[in-house]
Amino acid sequence: MTNAVLGGRYKILETVGVGGMSVVFKAFDSVENRYVAIKVLKAEFLSDERFRRRFLNESRAIAMLSHPNIVDVYDVNFEGDIQYIVMEYIEGRTLKEYMDFTGIIPENETIGYIKQTLRALRHAHERGIVHRDIKPQNIMLLDDGTIKVMDFGIAHVSNFETITMTDTAIGSVHYISPEQAKGQQTDEKSDIYSTGVMLYEMVTGQLPFTGETPVSVALKQVQSNPRRPSEINPNISRGMEQIILKAMRKDPSERYQHAKEMLIDIKILEDDKNWVFDYPDGPVESQPEEPKKEEPEVTEPKPEESKPEKEPTAPAKKKKKKKQSAKARKWRHIRNVFLSVTAGIFLAVILVLIGLGAMFTVVEQLNDDLIELPSFVGQVASEITANPKYNNYFEFTQESRYDDTIGAGLIVEQTPEPGNYSKGTTVKLIVSNGKRTVTVPDVQGWDEAQAIVKLKQSDLLYETIQTQSETVTEGKVIRTDPASKVTVPVGTTIKIYVSFTSEATRVRVPGLVGYKEDLARQMLLNAQLYYFSVKYQYDDFVESGYVIAQSIEKETIVDVSEEIIVVVSLGSVADAIANGTYKPEYNESSALDDYYDTGE
Repeated sequence: MTNAVLGGRYKILETVGVGGMSVVFKAFDSVENRYVAIKVLKAEFLSDERFRRRFLNESRAIAMLSHPNIVDVYDVNFEGDIQYIVMEYIEGRTLKEYMDFTGIIPENETIGYIKQTLRALRHAHERGIVHRDIKPQNIMLLDDGTIKVMDFGIAHVSNFETITMTDTAIGSVHYISPEQAKGQQTDEKSDIYSTGVMLYEMVTGQLPFTGETPVSVALKQVQSNPRRPSEINPNISRGMEQIILKAMRKDPSERYQHAKEMLIDIKILEDDKNWVFDYPDGPVESQPEEPKKEEPEVTEPKPEESKPEKEPTAPAKKKKKKKQSAKARKWRHIRNVFLSVTAGIFLAVILVLIGLGAMFTVVEQLNDDLIELPSFVGQVASEITANPKYNNYFEFTQESRYDDTIGAGLIVEQTPEPGNYSKGTTVKLIVSNGKRTVTVPDVQGWDEAQAIVKLKQSDLLYETIQTQSETVTEGKVIRTDPASKVTVPVGTTIKIYVSFTSEATRVRVPGLVGYKEDLARQMLLNAQLYYFSVKYQYDDFVESGYVIAQSIEKETIVDVSEEIIVVVSLGSVADAIANGTYKPEYNESSALDDYYDTGE
């Protein structure tokens, strides 16, 4: 596919990776003027419905995610028989390659990597997405130490159709959870187990389970307990060992229940390397039940074996015997009455149970006549309505509407909701038309400000590019890209080329989002943008000290006197309260004079 152009904008340059079901290419995006990575489903799998669905599943999963520690996705598209995903192009290496190079990773460095991984998982889990293939091969490590989780190819998305694990478990068998190895249902606790295995490997330089065949490794995941990490690397802290062993419990209920729960322990250990958690140090072994002591049998003598030594002959003895017989008859009468009442109650209970059984049988027969209606949201409407599995039992009607989050042809809503319904029930499907489209207005020759207002009125974004021109008056629009009268989705960024005659006081704004505050400050100074202010606010998804947003978009041409507001994260509010570091959000002036007065 080298030199092929996809979507009229992505030119394939070279192959950078080959996986089991897809090929990843490096490409150049002529519209955004940047390099991208494009994952394309292999040709041999295009006719296999299972692989096509898996690829679509990955598209759904990553389209729902946006996090600094997850590879960004720019576009998901289908062009003829080609299915592809356009992603952020990352210069770096996988965490596995780094581990193979360094061996054991120091505990402080390990904590930094695992914190970022857990933040990415927390973001995904909170959106109903379970990765199910966490391993160092699927984590990119950038040169600045940033972690990027990628490859959601076998992710499970809530309300979407799941896939089988038979062919994916083998490839990642060293990291899969016991429930995955057994083919059982998985949830976020499966990702926690895999993270624990990865953490084990990082601090010991060894995998917890190895074997001659994938099946033997899978059996160990289910049946065996790992060696204690401290037996391999005595230098790791006790708290680190406790975190690893808790994450790797065989029983999911004994693991961390959420990524945030594990992240809190990692942060505690980061602050105090001598911290010891209130967890068992090793796997919880089930204690065998003690055998019950058998009581010696006491055998009462049989009536015929108990013989009196002498027959009573005295009249007094006979009178006493008659008294005892009367008393015995009285007790027998009471016993008979009790047994009669008990038998009556027992018979009544039996009749009630028979009645309930009959009622449940009737209800069950009624349920047998009902058909299960699953959730179709996110699936291709034409495939659902053409499937005999559904159209033999339900009547489908369709309505369409524009939707900015779900691609054209996919189901946005359904009525009624999933449940059991009688045959012939009408099911209304709301089908997406994709994003709304709009025609790019003709703003050639307009003032820059007027052109911007017009684009905003058309629900379009903009990016101003200053271009020197001898024929167009300064400040006037030369052209736009895409050109005027072209139809584009609402929200598309339109490049406005504006004429200027001198660029002495005009500079380009750098992209600051995702960088540490100190580096962002320096980037502004390097760009001769000396007047800026910093706003600090809490953010649950961005680590403290990193830039969340900037008031002027990157690559915008502005005057050097323009003031820019930079928003920096204070981290999670909950974490700050828990650590006793909470403080109100605040602003800080950082104009040129103030900047140097602080001595920074």
